[in-house]
Amino acid sequence: MKPCPLAPLTLVMLLACSSASAQTVYRCGNSYSQAPCGTDARAIQTDDPRTDAQRMAAQQGLARDKALAREMEASRRKDEAQAMANIKSEQAALTRKAAADKKSEDKKSREAKASAKSKKAGGLRTVQVQEPDVFTAAGPAAPKRAKTPSKGSAP
Repeated sequence: MKPCPLAPLTLVMLLACSSASAQTVYRCGNSYSQAPCGTDARAIQTDDPRTDAQRMAAQQGLARDKALAREMEASRRKDEAQAMANIKSEQAALTRKAAADKKSEDKKSREAKASAKSKKAGGLRTVQVQEPDVFTAAGPAAPKRAKTPSKGSAP
């Protein structure tokens, strides 16, 4: 049987992980460091105080949360795709309506031009009706002054 070439590497990694959890961390004011920063440095306990059952429950809760997040993302993406499809169909309908309206306007314009030509050629005669003047309200006029005779004129 051949020895596994990854066995030494695996052993080194396990030792590194076990020693990493036993490192001392120092708090210096609002920052943390692996080395004491002076006389006010306080050693912080970094061991995980949870039991194996608590760790397992936390991992299961995390797995549930991840699964729920994936489901919610899939639902959101489906809803967004549906909304985009609705927007595109509405845009297409508006484009078709605008084209139909333009075609209708062009037809009416052509009919109006044809009608105008036939009228000029002796068709029905049209009478244009003038709009009545717009009423404007005004206050009473100032009273007229009586004319006074001038000095050099005769009465």
